[in-house]
Amino acid sequence: MKQKIFALYILLAGAFWGSSCLFVNKLTSVGFSPIHCTAIRVICGALILNAVLLFKGRGLKLYRIDLPSWGLAAASGIGSVLAMCLFYYYCMTETSAAVSAILLYTAPVFVMIMSVLFFKEKITVRKVAAFAVAITGCALVSGIAGGATVSLKGLLFGVLSGLAYSLYGILTTFYMKRNQERLTFSALNFTFASLGVVWLLDVAELKTVMATAAPLPTLLGLFVLFSLCTAVLPYVLYTKGLAGVRPDVASILAFVEPLTAAVLGIAVLKQPFDLFQGAGIGLVIAALAILQLPPKKRKT
Repeated sequence: MKQKIFALYILLAGAFWGSSCLFVNKLTSVGFSPIHCTAIRVICGALILNAVLLFKGRGLKLYRIDLPSWGLAAASGIGSVLAMCLFYYYCMTETSAAVSAILLYTAPVFVMIMSVLFFKEKITVRKVAAFAVAITGCALVSGIAGGATVSLKGLLFGVLSGLAYSLYGILTTFYMKRNQERLTFSALNFTFASLGVVWLLDVAELKTVMATAAPLPTLLGLFVLFSLCTAVLPYVLYTKGLAGVRPDVASILAFVEPLTAAVLGIAVLKQPFDLFQGAGIGLVIAALAILQLPPKKRKT
């Protein structure tokens, strides 16, 4: 039962991540660029998570971790949180939200390989079957079967987003072997991601867009909601789920993200829906069900 609760955390994280299509669609429609969306997401996330961490620790107590842990947080913040977001959003500009989602979910391949190298995990028939079913389902949901094409640059951005995404589970596992407080890792991830995006950001350009996009109170409310739903809650849930779910399994469970994005795209954004996409949604659900099957008992 406890194992299923940890799996539920991963599924909820994927569902929250899947809602990003609604926010990105809204923000880009009023002039924000992919790097602006990334900055809004990670900076607001850093402010919220660090405020909660300071309150929970009643000061700086929960920031007292060893130097290697700081290194892991920095590597994850820059190499995973920031890089994944940037590559993912730029992939959307080169292809589409649906195609970029399928490319992002090449991540389980990288996770499986790294889990074998670093954690001596076994690549089981069930994991391979679940991944094959899920990736086929995502391909159908993305519209590839209907003739969608991917540019070379879009393909590169998409695969890099998958690689960056896969690093989070691996680095989190290393961090949690040294520490108990998961919230510290999430807060530091977004702090380092914020430092990285500020270095890349044209602040004057962002101010210009904000001045013309919408009234400031409306924008600030949207920014906070965007960060809560696509950064703070999912990363906290995903990190918590990794306490009871191996990184390779977690990366496949999170396939619920493109499934959520597809459903929201159809129901809210009124995007077209066909039989191929319906079959794809069914396959993703089947892949998640395969992972939840109880292990076979060995005959004695």
